[in-house]
Amino acid sequence: MYARMIGLASALIFTVSANAGVIFEDNFDSEVPDELVYTGSDTNYTSFTNWTVTDGTVDLVANDDWGLKCAGNTGKCVDLDGSTSNAGIFTSTSISLAAGTYELSFDISGNQRNRAADDLTVSLGGFFNQDFTLASNAPWQTVSHVFSVTNASSSSFIFNHQGGDNIGIMLDNVSLSTVSVSEPATFALLGLGLLGLGAARKRQAS
Repeated sequence: MYARMIGLASALIFTVSANAGVIFEDNFDSEVPDELVYTGSDTNYTSFTNWTVTDGTVDLVANDDWGLKCAGNTGKCVDLDGSTSNAGIFTSTSISLAAGTYELSFDISGNQRNRAADDLTVSLGGFFNQDFTLASNAPWQTVSHVFSVTNASSSSFIFNHQGGDNIGIMLDNVSLSTVSVSEPATFALLGLGLLGLGAARKRQAS
């Protein structure tokens, strides 16, 4: 009997799935340089589809340009400290958030140019606010965070780079997705609970 219960609980567990729907995503690969002198990169780039740059500048970087690598060694990415000695504030378009659970994600690396460490503050409304300090040789890393929204609201990603030496933290693959757990998860937990209860009673009877 207990073997059958274990099999049932296991089957239910395997039906648990995280259903996600992407509501914002940008890897910057579709950006086209303003200056034709560059094949894929552009200093002090301002024509982003989903972003605005204020209080300074950022650079659009194609993988391998200037010896820089984007995440996954492909596509394009952003140097958050542009070429004017004044790091810009990089702000996404407004994102509507209904009540629910979400996961944000982005990739960052050090400046890759053997210079001093850089500081960055990343925020998304009141749901995420974190400071990062990355050494120049810090490899690409994915930052992710799951949060819940109780009341519908609108927010923007804000990447606020500190300093201004024309060499900054690199950014790639920004995304925000809805997260939900399918109904079988509830039954899986119930099955495990019943299994534990049955095992406890068996021990008491023996």
